Amino acid sequence: MRFHEPIHILLVDDRPENLLALEAVLESERYNLVKATSGEEALRCLLKDEFAVIVLDVQMPGMDGIETAKLIKAREKTKEIPIIFISANSKEAEHLFAGYSAGAIDYMVKPFIPQILKSKIEGFVNMYLTNKRHKTQSMQLQQKTLELEKMNQELIRAKEDAEIAAKAKTEFLAMMSHEIRTPMNGVIGMIDLLMETELQSEQKDYAEIIRSSADALVMVINDILDFTKMESGKMELEEHPFSLEACLSEVFGLFSMEASKKDLELVYRISDEVPAYLFGDMARLRQVLINLTANAVKFTERGGVYLEVQCTGKQDGRMELQFKVKDTGIGIAQEKREQLFQPFSQLDSSLTRKYGGTGLGLAICKNLVQMMGGDIQLACDEMEAQGGAVFAFTISAREYIMSELETTHLEERPTSLLQQGSQIPHILIVDDHPINQKLMVTMLERLGYHPHTADDGEEAIRMASHHTYDYIFMDVQMPNIDGLEATRRIRQLVNGEHSVIIAMTADVMEGIKGRCFAAGMDDYISKPVKMASIKSILERYSSELGRFEAKKTVY
Repeated sequence: MRFHEPIHILLVDDRPENLLALEAVLESERYNLVKATSGEEALRCLLKDEFAVIVLDVQMPGMDGIETAKLIKAREKTKEIPIIFISANSKEAEHLFAGYSAGAIDYMVKPFIPQILKSKIEGFVNMYLTNKRHKTQSMQLQQKTLELEKMNQELIRAKEDAEIAAKAKTEFLAMMSHEIRTPMNGVIGMIDLLMETELQSEQKDYAEIIRSSADALVMVINDILDFTKMESGKMELEEHPFSLEACLSEVFGLFSMEASKKDLELVYRISDEVPAYLFGDMARLRQVLINLTANAVKFTERGGVYLEVQCTGKQDGRMELQFKVKDTGIGIAQEKREQLFQPFSQLDSSLTRKYGGTGLGLAICKNLVQMMGGDIQLACDEMEAQGGAVFAFTISAREYIMSELETTHLEERPTSLLQQGSQIPHILIVDDHPINQKLMVTMLERLGYHPHTADDGEEAIRMASHHTYDYIFMDVQMPNIDGLEATRRIRQLVNGEHSVIIAMTADVMEGIKGRCFAAGMDDYISKPVKMASIKSILERYSSELGRFEAKKTVY
C-alpha cells in the first residue's frame, strides 16, 4: 500500500556516529528519519510531527533514555508510539526491567544486527499503518453515523410534519363535510317534505329537478370524502346480519324510476347455493352495487341491467360470493379499459362529454371490494361475446343462520311504533341549527310523533334530567357542550340511562362512529337525514330483538 507522505521515524542517540549507522540501516523512500542527540531534543521533535516508531538510546548524558521514555508515555498524544531501546549493557536484568517499565516494547543490544533492526522497524511501521487505517475507517464510520443520525432526525421531522399535515387535512375535510352537509340536510329534507304536499304539475317538476340535483351533489361529496378516507389507508367495516335479497331489491329500487323512463329491464338473480342471510357489511356492499348499477343505467339507452350472484367457493367457514353487473349499453372501448379503477379517471374527458361524474366511483369500488376480501375486474370475454359492459367482483362473507325467534320477529315487525298499541314514545331532538331542528320536528310529526327540542347540549342535559326520553336524536357538533359530552352526562342520569341515543352528524370522516359509540350513543345516522332513515331506526329499536351488535374491523 503506497502513501503519499513519508513515515516519520525518530532516532535518538547522543553520539553522531551511532545516528549515522542507524540512518544507513533504515534509509528508505518510505521513511523520513528524524535524528535527535538528546532526550530534550527528542521531546521537541515529538511536538512537531507524528512518528511511527522511536529508536532510543538508553545511556545518554543529562536526560537518559529511561527518563525520556517515561515522559513520552506520560503525554496523551505520544503514549501509543512504540519505543525500541538500544543499549550497550546486556547483562544487568535490573537495567532491562527499568527499560520495559518505562514503556519500551523491545530491546536491542549494541552492536545490533542490521537486518534484525530493519525487520523490527518494518513490523512496527506496518502496525502503525494498520492502526492509522483503522483510525481513518473509524472516523469515516463515525462521520457516516453522524450523517445517518442527522438524516434520521430529518426523517422524523418530515414524518411529524406529514402527520401534522395529514391531521390538518382530515380536520379540514371533516369541517368542510359538516359545513356542506348541514345546509344540504335542510335542502333535501325540505324538498322531501315539499314533494309530499299538494303541488301543481309544474311545481312538482321543479321540485323533482331540485331534488335530483341535490342528490347528485351529495353523491359527488360522498365520492370525494370516501376516496380521501381510503387514500389514508384506514376505513371502517361494520359487519352484521342482513338479507341479501333485501339489499339487492333496495339497490334496484333506487333506479327503478330512471330505468322506467328509458324502458330498461332491471333484473337480479341469486343462485340457489347462496344463503338468504349473510354476515358482512351490507352498507359497503350496497355502495359498490349502487355505483356499478348507476353506471350501467347511465350508459344504457335500451335493453336492461342484469345482476347475478353465485357462490364460487367456501373455506374456513367463509364463502366467496361473485357478483356480476351486466348491461346492454355502449360498452367500453379496448383502449379505454386500462384507465378503469384509476382515481379521477373518466373514459370521456372532453368538454363535450355526455356523461358526468367525478371519476372516483370505480376506484372507490375497488377499494371497498378489497376491504371485503375480494377483487373486481372487467369481464372482457363476456363483453366481447354479448356487448355492453360486464363488471364482476367477489367478496368474502359468512352465512348467518337466523333463529326461529329472529325470523318470527322480522316477519312480525311493525311498520310503525304507533301501531304497537303502546303509548307514543317520548322523543328529544338536540340540534343547534334551526333549519335542521325544524326539519327533524316536521319529519317526526309526519310519522305521528310529538318531539321536544333542545338547542344545545346544555339544554339537552337539563331536559333529560327532568324527563325520561325513549329516543334522543343528538347532533354531534354543537357549540359549548357538543353531542358527545352531552351523551356522556345524560348516561350518568337516572332518566337517561336507558334512552336510545342516535347520533346525527355531517362529519363522515374516519373514527367519528367509534367516538359516538365510545361516548355512549346507540346508533348513528349521517346528514342529510331522510325520513326513511328515521322511520327505519325507530323501528329497529322498538324491540330488543331487532338489535344486532356490530362487529367493527379497522383497516
